[in-house]
Amino acid sequence: MKEIIFFINIKKMIYKTKMINVFWVVFLLILNNFSSYSQKQLDESFKKIASKSYDIEYQVPKSYFGIVVEGSGSYDPRAGYLQSSLMYSIKSRKHSIVVAFAIVSTKPDNTPRGIRIKEVFGDQNKISKVVLANQADTTLSKVRYIDSLQLKKVNADRGAIYNIRINNKYMAVYGRCKKIELYKDDVGRVEILFFYNKGDDILVDEEINKTWGMLKFKP
Repeated sequence: MKEIIFFINIKKMIYKTKMINVFWVVFLLILNNFSSYSQKQLDESFKKIASKSYDIEYQVPKSYFGIVVEGSGSYDPRAGYLQSSLMYSIKSRKHSIVVAFAIVSTKPDNTPRGIRIKEVFGDQNKISKVVLANQADTTLSKVRYIDSLQLKKVNADRGAIYNIRINNKYMAVYGRCKKIELYKDDVGRVEILFFYNKGDDILVDEEINKTWGMLKFKP
């Protein structure tokens, strides 16, 4: 009799364990679906803003997913550095890399404010060598001006790629950043920042090549 009761209790325990496992499987599936939905919503939201407000096309690259921008878009790599507000970020599923985007409109603005901005900051359609000299970390890589073939793929007139100087790690994790600047006359400037860490310089260059064109001006 004791043996029968013992086996019954064992069966009950097995049944409970199975039910618990089923619960966790269902829970994780729901959580995963919710996460995927949230990421898709982030992508779609940024895609609409980029298209309607800045005449820019966006397509999330494979093996990346959308994340909320750190610090509501405000990031200062170091003291005295003026970085455009970051609008959106994506993270690699395979590597320790986060990519952030900033978009600045350079459409003609003849208002007193627009004229004053041009007086202070110069022509926003041009690559400023003064700014590059202040921002670029040439100990990591030389400033590279983007060739016409690559520019054509993103419908840009000019652009540059360079490492920026960083004292403050992005998200308190990433200590290096390679920045891409793309310009289209009287339309805007796109800034794509690849955040990574020491030892992944070659990997980041490969990722830049793989994802080229994820953000581009409309024809």
